[in-house]
Amino acid sequence: MSIVYFVRHAERDITIQEDETAPLTINGKKDANELKHFFADKNIKAIYSSPYQRTVHTIEPTASFLNLDINLINDLHERKIGSWIDDFSFFSEQQWKDFDYKRLNGESLNEVAERLLVAYREITNNIEGDIIICGHGTAFAVLFHHLTEGEFGFDEWQRMKMPDIYRYKIENKKLKKIKYV
Repeated sequence: MSIVYFVRHAERDITIQEDETAPLTINGKKDANELKHFFADKNIKAIYSSPYQRTVHTIEPTASFLNLDINLINDLHERKIGSWIDDFSFFSEQQWKDFDYKRLNGESLNEVAERLLVAYREITNNIEGDIIICGHGTAFAVLFHHLTEGEFGFDEWQRMKMPDIYRYKIENKKLKKIKYV
């Protein structure tokens, strides 16, 4: 049996509209530093992360503390929305109602799921021991939605925090149990 710890990035600076380079806030940096204490007594063998700055900066203190490299996986990146959206809540609700809904130059939630499921399977196919995957709220929520056959949905996504930790037990390559930590 292995455990996958999914870590949603710490609080991002929303004044920076460029998604890939948006940094953490001061509080986000403090929270990122605190994560290492949670993982201090866990038997983490590997760390994977989206390449976005806020995810890398969220998991760097833990990786350094555990003396592990961060394996960057491009397909763990957040959903592409197209241009900046002022009414993000409305847009997100539309996407959860219709998993094929997307804007110009954006991704539908079905496209996000397809990308994330491939990355997740590549990571967990050769899993040996417990791991951390650091990523994004919407991307994780869509992945969780598929892994739990729809039990994790829009309401659960709305309750996600920055940072947040979810623990999944995997046995014989199959999800056995999901737990919010």
